Amino acid sequence: MCKEPLAIGGESFRTPRAAELFIQQLRNRQPLEIPIPEPHHSFLCALVARHPHAAQKAGPGIRHFTVGRAVHGTRCFYLTRLDGTKTDFSYFKCLRGED
Repeated sequence: MCKEPLAIGGESFRTPRAAELFIQQLRNRQPLEIPIPEPHHSFLCALVARHPHAAQKAGPGIRHFTVGRAVHGTRCFYLTRLDGTKTDFSYFKCLRGED
């Protein structure tokens, strides 16, 4: 990952690591299974748009984001699509823009 400044959804970060820390704090502050409100919803939409499979992740559109438990009990982001389906996504892949 490069050390250049990064802008995502109106937020500016001096380095990708600063963006990573911001996203981790956002994830860790959110109550589980509660839709994430603005302005963080818009930020997460912009973040997902950077994912290498963004169209597949978003599907017919994004209704909301939540934080839930992953397989190993860690916290992770989930998005719920307009059709009611739900999937997780890797913010690392979003930051890197690659698999």
